Amino acid sequence: MTTSPLLLYVCATRLTDHPAQSSLTLTSKPMPKIISFATQKGGSGKSTLLLVLAAPLATEYGLKIAVLDCDYQQSIVKTRAQLDAHNLANLQKTDPAAKYPYDVFPLALDKIFEFIDNPDNQDYDLIIIDVPGRADGDDVFNALTACDAVIVPLVSDYLDRASTAEFMGILEAIKQSAEEAQLDFQYFGLPTKRVAGRREEKDMDEYIDGLGLSRLNSSLGLRTAYSRASTLYSLLNPTYRTYAGGNKDTDAEIRRVCEELIERLGLPQRKAGSQLSESADTSTTKTN
Repeated sequence: MTTSPLLLYVCATRLTDHPAQSSLTLTSKPMPKIISFATQKGGSGKSTLLLVLAAPLATEYGLKIAVLDCDYQQSIVKTRAQLDAHNLANLQKTDPAAKYPYDVFPLALDKIFEFIDNPDNQDYDLIIIDVPGRADGDDVFNALTACDAVIVPLVSDYLDRASTAEFMGILEAIKQSAEEAQLDFQYFGLPTKRVAGRREEKDMDEYIDGLGLSRLNSSLGLRTAYSRASTLYSLLNPTYRTYAGGNKDTDAEIRRVCEELIERLGLPQRKAGSQLSESADTSTTKTN
């Protein structure tokens, strides 16, 4: 995929013109922060990353979150309907007040701005957009211009490295255009599927840094627990973390990423008070 000047122009124009950005100047009320996990190559695990981080940000850090599932595969919606709905029903037998920690909406890409600009949706702290697996179409890039930040999974694979860097280079160009227009747009590479001590991990970091691209200091390892993330339970919940095959290192990694995102995005820092997180500690988490 080449960095088309026309594409950069269109994205910069959308950043300037779309209502979600312009409405920031029309009210003193804090607007929701909008982020997306995106990559140029499919199979990077962006939807898994969303699942891993959304529940902890809601239950442990007290953020009110909406997830817009705009991926054609509807992975988030299916996870909730096919896996988590049964567990929530069981949980509500002993705790009728139990509920999902965040909202999920199946949505077409061209409906994103309509959702963001709806006054009924302004009470969220964070809106996370799950875009289609490959960010290689104008419709996806158009959706990304709704975001305050785009999170790019960084997988230490030599075959993927160049395409990932190219995609981040496009985001860097959009960021510079946004800065010229005095608009907020950021992007961060998030190192994922890391294996401690592997030479490729260091090579990837040095490659991204050498290009002057932005990445988070925190990272996530290659862990089975992350493939078992839920829209109902947080992997910071000790009971569910153990069920999913995680440990204290899993907990520490997730916390570091969540706290760095909160700091970099300027999100509210709240202590979690979720009734679900309290009740889930004493309930079964078996997925049937």
